[in-house]
Amino acid sequence: MKDLTLISDSLHSKIEKLVHLHSKLKDDNKKILAEKQALIKKISEREEALKKLEEDSIKVKLALTLNKSTEQTTDVKLKINELVREIDKCIALLNK
Repeated sequence: MKDLTLISDSLHSKIEKLVHLHSKLKDDNKKILAEKQALIKKISEREEALKKLEEDSIKVKLALTLNKSTEQTTDVKLKINELVREIDKCIALLNK
């Protein structure tokens, strides 16, 4: 009978440890999921910022091209045509 009580007590303490570890792992999992969401949001914000910077870069390049001498008007026309084509593609995609 004494052995049975020892086994029961041992089993009880092991179950308590498992419950505690389970609870701790659940908390850790919640923290990791929250951190993941924060990182996903940060990535999204950075992607938007990168997109804006790329657009600004195109605008600056176009402005610099426009400021160059008139000998390079063909380059300007090509750039403008390229931008118009991109806008036309976007409009076509929106119309679908």
